[in-house]
Amino acid sequence: MRYLHAAAALTIGAAMVIPSRSAQSAETSLGAQVNVMPKYDGAASYRALPLPLFAYDNGLFFVSGLSAGIRYPIGAGISTGLIAQFDFGRDADDSSRLAGTNDISNTARIGAFVDWRRGKWHASLNALQATHSGYGLKVRLAGSYAALATPKNTVHLAVGATFGNGDYMNTYFGVTEQESLASQSRLAGYSPSGGIKGVDASVTWTHQINPHWSTAAVLGVSSLVGDAADSPVVEHKAAIFGSLGLAYRF
Repeated sequence: MRYLHAAAALTIGAAMVIPSRSAQSAETSLGAQVNVMPKYDGAASYRALPLPLFAYDNGLFFVSGLSAGIRYPIGAGISTGLIAQFDFGRDADDSSRLAGTNDISNTARIGAFVDWRRGKWHASLNALQATHSGYGLKVRLAGSYAALATPKNTVHLAVGATFGNGDYMNTYFGVTEQESLASQSRLAGYSPSGGIKGVDASVTWTHQINPHWSTAAVLGVSSLVGDAADSPVVEHKAAIFGSLGLAYRF
């Protein structure tokens, strides 16, 4: 059984538990996190997924959740770099709606990002190409604001949008004629165009228990839009997601 949403939930939680550091102040953190999300993009049913949490940031090289990369500061709060991310796939037995469809394999994605930070504001843009042939390009635009920042507690409000090219959209939301036949015509053939896949909003609360231990909770909502929302494999366009984690900072 594979988990499509785990990458996003784990990355959000890890990034908030382990903030970015300067090159002179590297940090390593270990912990655990429980993620709650739909079984796949557009699923009606949910599951809880516990995962280990690891994060490291020395200002140049970083690991956060299921992502890792190299960062190069440009100036004026802007940095750019290379990033790699692991995406979970999807099994046909994740839902009766998917009966007859092909499994989607796990894949690594590699690409580049641009990041901007100023005071309480943060924005990022990344583009990630799948290493698995035919799984396409995914683009993520996100922004956040630190609504509360005290020595013990921080609250971040975040919004984001995800886009995909034609290969990406057809991999996760398309239905081939062969799949339509295998589903005994319950699923009509469908070939979505590239474009926006969905939008989301979340709130993250981080509590510093002591200089080493911290907890973080994420609660968010997401919605598929456009061709993704109209896919025959989609049961619910809107969904909630969340996570709860505990980390130890060295």
